[in-house]
Amino acid sequence: MQHKAKGWLYKHFKDNFLIYFIMFAFLIIGIIIGAISIRVLNSEQKGQVISFFNSFFKLISKDNVDSFLLLKESVLNNFKTIFLIWITSFIIIGIPIIPVIILLRGFAIGFTVGFLVNEFKMKGLLFALFSILPQNLFIIPGIISIASIGMVNSLNSIKGKKLRLNYNHKLTSFINYSIIILIFSIIILIGSIVEAYITPIFMKLITDYIY
Repeated sequence: MQHKAKGWLYKHFKDNFLIYFIMFAFLIIGIIIGAISIRVLNSEQKGQVISFFNSFFKLISKDNVDSFLLLKESVLNNFKTIFLIWITSFIIIGIPIIPVIILLRGFAIGFTVGFLVNEFKMKGLLFALFSILPQNLFIIPGIISIASIGMVNSLNSIKGKKLRLNYNHKLTSFINYSIIILIFSIIILIGSIVEAYITPIFMKLITDYIY
C-alpha cells in the first residue's frame, strides 16, 4: 500500500511538474511584489504598521497568547483558502482564480518579511524567520500542492466535458480528487498546530531579544 502511494505520488509530480512549477512561480512573484510594495507606503502608513508591530511585540512579551484561539484562526483562514480552491477547481473559473490565490499568499509573506527587515534590520529578519518559517514549512507545500491539484482538476473538467465522460467516471474522479485534497489538508492542519503552539514560543524568545 505504501509502495503504491509512493508510486502514485511520483507519477503525479512527474506528470504535473509544469503546473507545480507555475504555482511555485506565482508564489515567488507574490513574495517579490509584497517585498517591493513597502516602498510605496508613505510615512503615515509606515508609522501605523510599525505601531501595530510594536503592540504585537508587547503582547507576545507579556505571554498573553491564546494558542487555542490562534489555532482556530489559522485553521479557519487556511481552510477558507482550501475550500475556495476546491470549489473553483470544478469549473473553468478555477484556472485564473487559483494562481491569484497563490499570488496573494505570496504577497502577504513578502510584505510581512520585507517590512520587518526594512524597519528592524537583522532583528526583523530573525523575527520573520522564527515567526513565519516554522508553520510555512508545512502550509506552503500543502497549499501549493492543493492549488496544483486544483488546476489539474479544472483542466480535466474541461477535457471531461469535451469527451462527455459518464457519471460513474466523474463520480470516481470527484471522490479521488477530494481524498487527495483531504490528505494535503492534514499537512496544512499540522502547520496550523505548529503556528498556534510552537511558533509563539520562538516568537517570545526573539521578541525578548528585539523589544
